[in-house]
Amino acid sequence: MKAARILDAAEELLVSYGYRRITVDEVARRAGVGKGTVYLYWPSKLDLFGAVLTRDAVRLVAGQLVAMRADPAEVLLHRAMRWVFVAAMTQPLSRALATGDVELLGELMTGSRTGALFAGGKRETTDRYLAVLRKHGLLLDEPSDLLSYRLSAAVTGAFLLVPLTPELDLAAKADALALTVRRAFEPADHPDPSAAAAELVGLYSDWLSELRAELP
Repeated sequence: MKAARILDAAEELLVSYGYRRITVDEVARRAGVGKGTVYLYWPSKLDLFGAVLTRDAVRLVAGQLVAMRADPAEVLLHRAMRWVFVAAMTQPLSRALATGDVELLGELMTGSRTGALFAGGKRETTDRYLAVLRKHGLLLDEPSDLLSYRLSAAVTGAFLLVPLTPELDLAAKADALALTVRRAFEPADHPDPSAAAAELVGLYSDWLSELRAELP
């Protein structure tokens, strides 16, 4: 499929050189298509690379959905945050988004409709995810605005500290994040997460469908 080949080429160039140093001509040459073919699918360079980010987000959300379906305990907050941390850090584009790598992403971080769509979907889905956990007794009882802020601070801090702690491997950092989240946000004992998992699989499936609908 030509669209997939173009996205593959664009992703390879983006990871290697960064958004600002790449042209649509270079993407077309690497994909083995004419420049006009690229514009048949995407009207601009920003839209093309926004689709690259969307495809990366699809991989991330799809992977987490597989994990949730395989083991309901993966919906527990500390396990979900550990999974996201490891998955994002092993996917170059997800890592760049999580760590705010402007050199790699350039205006994709702020100017892409797709980037905004993913960010908005992530915030909405996270709020709904936390609401489901709270409903099923899987979170400590505290105001939701404080919870979202505290969780965001903990997870963002874990990502931003990665380059400053080279002495720790990825697993150790992921375990440290999971332990922090477990102690700060979850009750000492919690009920079976199966009922929450059933709801959350549906929530993430809807989010995945919305992301896929943005791709050609």
